[in-house]
Amino acid sequence: MKRALSMGLAAIMIAISVSGCGGGGKTTSPESQAVTENSQGAGESQTEGNQAEEAADSNMAEELKVAVIGEPATLDVHMTSAFITQEIGYHILEGLYTIDADYNTVPMLAQDTTVSDDNTHYTIKLRQGVKFHNGKEMTSEDVEASLKRWVEKTSYGAILGKILDKIEVTDSYTVELYLTEPSVVVTTLLAFPNQQGGIYPKESIDAAGEKGIPEEYIIGTGPYKFSEHKPDQYVKLEKFEEYCAREEEPSGHGGRKTANFQQLTFVPVSEDAVRKDGVSTGEYHFGEQISTDMYDLVEMDPNSEPVVIKPWWWPMMVLNKKEGVFADVKARQALLACLDMEECMKAAFGNELFYRIDCSAMFQEQPLYSEGGKEMYNQHDIEKAKALLAETDYNGEPVVWYTTKDYPYMYKIAVVASQQMKDAGFNVDVQVVDWATITQVRNDPSAYNIFSGATTFTPDPGVLPHLDGTWPGWWENEEKDQMIVELNAEADPEKRQKIWDEFQEKWMWGDVPFIKMGDYFLLSTRSKNLKNFDEGPFTFFWNCYLEK
Repeated sequence: MKRALSMGLAAIMIAISVSGCGGGGKTTSPESQAVTENSQGAGESQTEGNQAEEAADSNMAEELKVAVIGEPATLDVHMTSAFITQEIGYHILEGLYTIDADYNTVPMLAQDTTVSDDNTHYTIKLRQGVKFHNGKEMTSEDVEASLKRWVEKTSYGAILGKILDKIEVTDSYTVELYLTEPSVVVTTLLAFPNQQGGIYPKESIDAAGEKGIPEEYIIGTGPYKFSEHKPDQYVKLEKFEEYCAREEEPSGHGGRKTANFQQLTFVPVSEDAVRKDGVSTGEYHFGEQISTDMYDLVEMDPNSEPVVIKPWWWPMMVLNKKEGVFADVKARQALLACLDMEECMKAAFGNELFYRIDCSAMFQEQPLYSEGGKEMYNQHDIEKAKALLAETDYNGEPVVWYTTKDYPYMYKIAVVASQQMKDAGFNVDVQVVDWATITQVRNDPSAYNIFSGATTFTPDPGVLPHLDGTWPGWWENEEKDQMIVELNAEADPEKRQKIWDEFQEKWMWGDVPFIKMGDYFLLSTRSKNLKNFDEGPFTFFWNCYLEK
């Protein structure tokens, strides 16, 4: 027997029916209707959405130019987690699901979804009449081929792969997923824009080589299609005239997408000052990721406006739990006790617009936000730290901390936090290297005690990669692992919240496998003529328009 899924993020999904290309969201229960209305309220009302589309129609621009931080190594979204590839990619490709303005999972290429009572069998009905950029209709064989490759190539896919028994195609518009254990985070994994489960035509999957899918096969169902790539100069996309939009009101990455530009051009610009100045002079319409020190300059500029991307990431200290001083939980607790997060985050980001002191692994804006373990966060208790350290075998040996100036905030946090550690009795040896070196060194348990890192916006705590025992830092604990299994198997939102609150208190802050410093937010800049722009953590350029 099967029941309909609700579409909450990592909770029960709502079964939503869509009739063919551009079909709207027809809900099947009062609960699902309420969620649909909430997600609309978080974005635009229907009237506001219509007004924006009317304004866009009268201000249709030929081209939007975006200054991005660098050159994409590939345009194949299955081959990398690099933000620049993903940012370009989700204009071209779409997944079965996506996230709305409240970070809930909503359908995109899926028509409706049901799940067995034991949460081990998902039946996904596809929208019919959806066209790829090559004119072919999307069918279940394309979805099957894409999902199998996504599971093989991506880290989020690998999370699903660990519990995936098989994928079966029932007919041209039905795909079935069979799991080896219960999970309610399947659609969450498939919805997340980064490392997205983008659906390619089967022909594109078949054409993939060791370096990924060739650019002539970068084909999706999105509002823009790939046009041209000149390395170190630009990536050009053009409007897909036969795009099959959903009918729901726009909300985050969900709902109706409208391409208001004939062409999107992404230009690699390595210097953030050049990205900022380019928007001010009109060379670009959007400049991503500029220094937060430039906020006042952008705010005073008559031609541009600051864009604070909130939420974004959170920086952390990752502790080596396999070898050395932090193999002892008391030493990890001592380190946590001595830290003043406010001092560290202020040194790293300066302006309070760009950081927040918060203990939760999930941002305040997300479902499953938690204050579990709050009393252990931001203690700044040097005497307590000294007492805890005295209970260990630590004898003053160097505590090696690898950090980098490639991400200046990581280095600045290390400078301040290492002094706080010294005050508590740790002999800290800060090694400043490039980021590439950290990604190599962190896999060697004999090489370090701490490395600087950061966690990107993650859709659900059950899929945080650094909770896995194989991730650098080696958090190996069967009881902890079983609790994550229970979290990912529980469909009831209130019960999931209780499990996660307990996990965060007992394991994240009690066992101290890593230390979250706080939340930080990103600064970008846009032309004052760019209207109806969404300031969420996954920047996109559909539904916005340039005012003439």
